[in-house]
Amino acid sequence: MEDEKGKKTQLFVGLRKANGQIGYLSESLSIPEFFEMVRPLDHQERVLVDFAPVIETLHALHKDAGDQTVISKYKSMYSYWHDSISYSDFRIRLPKCESLSVAANELLATLEDRIAEHRRAYKSRRIVESSENLRVILALEKEVNIVIDTLLCFIHSKASLEIASFKRDVVLGEYCRRLLAVLEGLLAQVLDYSTYNDRFKLENDSLLFHLAFVENCVIDSYSQLLPNFESKEDLRLVVLRSGNSCEVTHGHNDRYMEVVTRYRVPDQNELKMARVLRDLCYKVRSVNGLINTLKHEVVRWDPSEHSIEELKGLIRLAPPGSKPLIALSGRG
Repeated sequence: MEDEKGKKTQLFVGLRKANGQIGYLSESLSIPEFFEMVRPLDHQERVLVDFAPVIETLHALHKDAGDQTVISKYKSMYSYWHDSISYSDFRIRLPKCESLSVAANELLATLEDRIAEHRRAYKSRRIVESSENLRVILALEKEVNIVIDTLLCFIHSKASLEIASFKRDVVLGEYCRRLLAVLEGLLAQVLDYSTYNDRFKLENDSLLFHLAFVENCVIDSYSQLLPNFESKEDLRLVVLRSGNSCEVTHGHNDRYMEVVTRYRVPDQNELKMARVLRDLCYKVRSVNGLINTLKHEVVRWDPSEHSIEELKGLIRLAPPGSKPLIALSGRG
């Protein structure tokens, strides 16, 4: 794929965008960010590439993950979508897409209720073992992935029929908004992130302080998802300044100032929950970015075989055990 300047851009999951945000799609899958599937064709026109290969790839990953009742509805919805794309005649496709719309809305409503249940099931770390909360978050992760796959089927169906319909759409954007509110709220809880007078409370129990010392380069990927995070300062300095200092003598009466400070060390379950929720937030933001682009910009549907093959070429399954590829995107 090429940007406006004609430069080739590789877009991978585990993507570090120009503004430092990180959005993961899968630990083993590289794929364009969803909003990057809208690309410039020339200086006057932008097109949405027929992204059926993306949906098919994600379905292969998620078709057997999660609760059996949800999986059954998901497979049924996917079948409606897969059947609808096999027809080129608009008169035949229209009722097929209507059936897909009904199935997708039904599945999204079911998943929204289940995700709300997971939200209620998550308890403060002071009340339950972290392993119990981790089970809740991992179950939620599976169902959020299916929400994303379902939204992509819905978007694909609408775009292929009448891409201008997104100008009037409120339903899909609302799904994303409500889901993000849940995920970002849970992330704040897992991170022990709280505010006072709309400012971050500098309490050393927050996972952010631990991350600042052991993996400071990822702090921005979390803080950009948090409300009222305005600290421009290195959190390590915040922790050090909160410590107690005293003068000590060493060796030949050399005098030193010794600073004693502390921050909470989370267990591995807490760190994993934080990573899962962070990555889910960026996935949903990426879908929402696609919806907003279609809503606010002039975009044409591009079902050309050349574009589809080009997109397929960007979808890669990484070897087991390898790290996600990282590339810069030209978009914030």
